[in-house]
Amino acid sequence: MARIPLEEIERIKREIPVQRLAEARGIKLSGHGKDLIGLCPFHPDKNPSLVITPEKNLWNCLGACGVGGSVIDWVMKAEAVSFPHAVQILREMPEALTRSKNIYENPPPGHRSERFLSDPFHAEMNGREILNQVVTFYQG
Repeated sequence: MARIPLEEIERIKREIPVQRLAEARGIKLSGHGKDLIGLCPFHPDKNPSLVITPEKNLWNCLGACGVGGSVIDWVMKAEAVSFPHAVQILREMPEALTRSKNIYENPPPGHRSERFLSDPFHAEMNGREILNQVVTFYQG
């Protein structure tokens, strides 16, 4: 996979608000000084532990999971995808962020929701067949 230009990564982090990604997941945010707080979607949460700082476009969970970061980190965590796949998803989202309240329900045209790699193994395969496939791949 080609390397993602740093300028593009910075543009995505700057232009796509993490607040909109949280709201698109149905998280109700309320003001808390300059920050927004809400229930963290990444662990069972009864008290608001998700903190979003719109000024810096960063998020952080002060609760059980303790994760945080940029919009790219949000998509990686929310969608369980790799960094390049999260960037690809975000590349395709900006128009949807301005048009639609819920980007996950109304993805932009051409949005790919499948994973990059399909499972190369089948349920019927035995251990020897799987091992042969792995060895063949690495010897390739």
